[in-house]
Amino acid sequence: MSIKPVIFQGTFDPFTNGHLAIVKNALHLFGAVRVLLLVNPDKTPLFSVEERKEMIAAATADLQGVSVDSFDGLLVDYMRARELKICVRGVRNAADAAYEINNAHLSQTLYPDLCTLFLPCPLGFSEVSSSSVKSAYKAGTLPDCWVCPAVYEYLSAKM
Repeated sequence: MSIKPVIFQGTFDPFTNGHLAIVKNALHLFGAVRVLLLVNPDKTPLFSVEERKEMIAAATADLQGVSVDSFDGLLVDYMRARELKICVRGVRNAADAAYEINNAHLSQTLYPDLCTLFLPCPLGFSEVSSSSVKSAYKAGTLPDCWVCPAVYEYLSAKM
């Protein structure tokens, strides 16, 4: 019997060590995690879908049970089509929690079988976002602990 993965979705532009910590925690809890890159038409990403998928795969290469996929549509449509029922979301602060709870309620309205679990970000990552990583890199002040070396290489090549 194979383990159905839990989904960890986002735009991941770029994939941070905060994201990686959530993947590791979810992997510890569930044994299989699919990092799902959702295409958001309201955002203008720095990296293409394929670049982000490659970046995530490189960042998680040493973790057994992690897969990467992308989807252009609603999370609930992806999950329903694959009969998946659990997604995890990382939360950094109270504002994230309020936003994520609202999204979880909306998603559950559309897909009643969906269960969203919230995992707090690790200590020291409450201010780390993909946007802050790009800004810090541009300013030459990106802390080493915010992204793994593979992601840093992608940033260096792109910026």
